[in-house]
Amino acid sequence: MLKILRYIVPALTVFWILPDGLEAAGFTILRQSSKESLELHLYADEQSGYLDLRELAETLGDSLRWERPGEKLVWNIAGHSLVFEERLVFFLGDGHPYQLVAPCRLDGGKFLVPLQLAVEYLPGLVSGRFVYNRLDSRLIDKAGVRGEPAAAGQEKKAAPPAAPKTTTADGKNFRISKVVIDPGHGGKDPGTTGRKYKLDEKNIVLEISKKVAGNLKASKKVEVLLTRDRDVFIPLRDRGKLANESGAGLFVSIHVNAAKNRRVGGSTTYFLDAAKTDQARATAMLENAALDYETEEQDKGRLDEVNLILQDMAQNEYLRESKDLSAFIQSELCGLKELDDRGLDQAGFAVLKGAFMPAALIETAYISNESDEKLLNSAKFKDKLAEAIASGILKYIEHYHKKLASGN
Repeated sequence: MLKILRYIVPALTVFWILPDGLEAAGFTILRQSSKESLELHLYADEQSGYLDLRELAETLGDSLRWERPGEKLVWNIAGHSLVFEERLVFFLGDGHPYQLVAPCRLDGGKFLVPLQLAVEYLPGLVSGRFVYNRLDSRLIDKAGVRGEPAAAGQEKKAAPPAAPKTTTADGKNFRISKVVIDPGHGGKDPGTTGRKYKLDEKNIVLEISKKVAGNLKASKKVEVLLTRDRDVFIPLRDRGKLANESGAGLFVSIHVNAAKNRRVGGSTTYFLDAAKTDQARATAMLENAALDYETEEQDKGRLDEVNLILQDMAQNEYLRESKDLSAFIQSELCGLKELDDRGLDQAGFAVLKGAFMPAALIETAYISNESDEKLLNSAKFKDKLAEAIASGILKYIEHYHKKLASGN
């Protein structure tokens, strides 16, 4: 049987065909106390990347035992009890169920668990000991580091997680405390250009983005970072990287659209997922054309299999929140009576792929449409656009923290 590992990347679907049981790449664990890097086998199928639970437990320590041979494994680690059962799409952590992206499975004598366990759940359940570094795609084990848990198995059972900080009346204690606004294109990449006013997309979206940033700063609820504040070219992958390294909680990329049919107009807000319509695919191809301006050194440091798996998992983790963020923004934009509301949509935008946080891409209007182009030439209308976008972002943050407060 062949396993097919499938990922959507800009304007392209990539398949790796893997013989059954063949590892796609390695997954790295760094022991912070000894600076030792340990490489674990990483396996893949059409649903997920997987680790062999027995190899993981052997590497990290503590006891692993069969409760039902061939079906159910119990891993006691750092005072926590994790229970895994073949064919189940969840596991029990200290008696509480946790959803997995794919079922656990026995394959060729290996008990495979989704990579999500190491990337997401170990750092969450054993937060004093494990940290997952998204920037270099490795799990850090801090056991034995001064001030950290000592040897594996010597911790007391951790108390339940503290209630998350929530929004206060004056806007303090937001867990989302920083927003990155990304003006699309720039420098040698002009984006699309209007017919009548000869406006370049790169200049329009820079002006709108600066106004959005100003409105967000004026709210005194979030810090704001622009990926560019002048006419300069920035590779698509560096925009998400900047957001990740800044510690931001949201990433919003601002663009204008174009279509062959000049009667098409209005605004759309996108989140990252496989496109379902020809129009969404065309829009993603238009924006991803910025990759053509990148040098081989900039872009075509191509992602290996493990990074594609990790990126895909990270985006799946934020998919629901990205959709919510996009919906709040589009809800505010559709209040602008001058623009048609083209709704919420999804597509494979390269600029969103590297942002490990809730992310949205806004197509504010169609520069190919005569009426929309006239609006985009109006400073007053660009003020309205910026106010709507900022309002949508702030309403999403408020909604998100209310969900945290309610335990959702």
